[in-house]
Amino acid sequence: MVISRIRDREPLICPNYEITTKIFIKMIFRVFFLSIIILYSVSWNLVVIDGAKILGLFAHPSESHFAVMRSLMMELAKREHNVTVYSSHRLNERVENLREIIVEPEFPFWKQLLEVTGSQAGGLLKARELTEWTMQKSLAHTGATAVNYFLSNASLKKLLNLPINEFDYDLIIVDLFYTEALLAVGHFYGKPTIGLLSTNFENYMDRVLEQMVPTTCSPICYENYQPDAGFWKRLGVIRNCLSRRNQFTKDNWGAQESVIRKHFAHFKGVSDLNIATLQTELSVLLLNSHVPLLTPRPLLLNTITAGGMHIRPPRQLPWLLRRFLDESRAGVVYMNLGNEQLCADIPTHIMQLLLNSLGKRKERVVWTCHDHSALKDLPANIMVQHAVAQADILAHPHVNAFLMNGDLLSMQEGIMRHVPMIGVPIFRNEVRNMELAVRLGVGVHLNYDNLTETSLSWALQTIKEDSKYQLTIRQVATTFRDRPLGAVETCMYWMDYVLRHQGGADLKTLGVGIPSSQLHLFDLFIYYFAIALLSISVLAAAFYGIMILMRKREIGKMYSKLS
Repeated sequence: MVISRIRDREPLICPNYEITTKIFIKMIFRVFFLSIIILYSVSWNLVVIDGAKILGLFAHPSESHFAVMRSLMMELAKREHNVTVYSSHRLNERVENLREIIVEPEFPFWKQLLEVTGSQAGGLLKARELTEWTMQKSLAHTGATAVNYFLSNASLKKLLNLPINEFDYDLIIVDLFYTEALLAVGHFYGKPTIGLLSTNFENYMDRVLEQMVPTTCSPICYENYQPDAGFWKRLGVIRNCLSRRNQFTKDNWGAQESVIRKHFAHFKGVSDLNIATLQTELSVLLLNSHVPLLTPRPLLLNTITAGGMHIRPPRQLPWLLRRFLDESRAGVVYMNLGNEQLCADIPTHIMQLLLNSLGKRKERVVWTCHDHSALKDLPANIMVQHAVAQADILAHPHVNAFLMNGDLLSMQEGIMRHVPMIGVPIFRNEVRNMELAVRLGVGVHLNYDNLTETSLSWALQTIKEDSKYQLTIRQVATTFRDRPLGAVETCMYWMDYVLRHQGGADLKTLGVGIPSSQLHLFDLFIYYFAIALLSISVLAAAFYGIMILMRKREIGKMYSKLS
């Protein structure tokens, strides 16, 4: 808007400026046309929906899993949505339009898992020796127990007993980690549901995708594909895939369906409901992964890769921690060996090895440990903390090495903050992640069973002195970030999309949950095999009949000659 000073006229608005009648009329017309455009856009749903009522149901008690949920729920609240969260962890921030209901006490997921597997004495180290099938079955049982505990809470019971006309939420968001029973809330109340896969623990992400994406169960392994894969290798891959699908359906889905029948018994049709039906109703599935950490593979239209959704811009560190990091001119090693194992439960020889090796170094060490009070008599260069987000610590410019257990979320944070990693994994999924880190050139993998002071010192020195790790991790981070929208913005877009477009019905694929026999055309092959067998039988019978007739004719000719 142009404001000119006109001499010899009284000012219309401000004593220092005069506006001509012509400019004033132009300004009125601009406001009028702008209002028309805004009203037109609203009438055609061309703007982002504000003020939706969103319900978050997060039954899995893991703190690392909830880091993803915390980030997304806070972002939704800041965008003026009315958010209600049921979980075992607090958001640690106060927002006027965000309400949180804490399910306490927290369900002891890992303790329960050890009891189910009979690994209480040896802890997680003994549990890792279990076969993949035993671990899968144990996780399915423990997951169903955790969901049952979650839904048995008085606040959840009150929610599930609401009449349908009083359940006024516009969108439901659930964390999928052996918690498929929560999808029943959206089913019975007729509300769109978005699922979040925040982890790949025990390849859970692969198993979910194998259930949701028919083409995923293919005769090739996408991560280890070789063009010259022979017949028997491809046959073995597809047999393993089909076996995984069947066991996942039997163990996990079976347990989750039992939970549904218990807690949703007052709804009509609960006895006939199954997880396959609930997955077909899922509006969007958000995966916390992205290339190059996720191997490209066939995905459904409503399966969205949004790796790094829990990583937000770094915040200022507490004064004491910031000073400890700032004053370390030799650099800083950050260490977090996972939330599943308390520091007090680390074997004595491993603990002594870590303290001896790290205590001798010039770098300072920040160790995230939830039971920090259990650690005593630490070397002067080691600080133990438990309350600060590790992504904020990794963002400090003096942190040049990340000693970790191979967790996917930690790996993403290390890449995004350009901090090369030293992995000491225990479980198979952690080993798999560190193998990927080595292939990408962003980390070093140390075997837990053969960990020594020499190997740990070598790894720290290699990460510090070999510049290729610093260069490569920046290239990987650039690839990880290179997408039309950032991770959080991608999630926000698809959540708004579901709200704008009637639950995202146009994204859903009807073929989700297709039986293996139909998926791989077994029934059709049997039909064609039967037709082929019948045709061969008819031809064989005709040939046999002709041979018999010819034989009889020859015998008849012989007798006629003799007579």
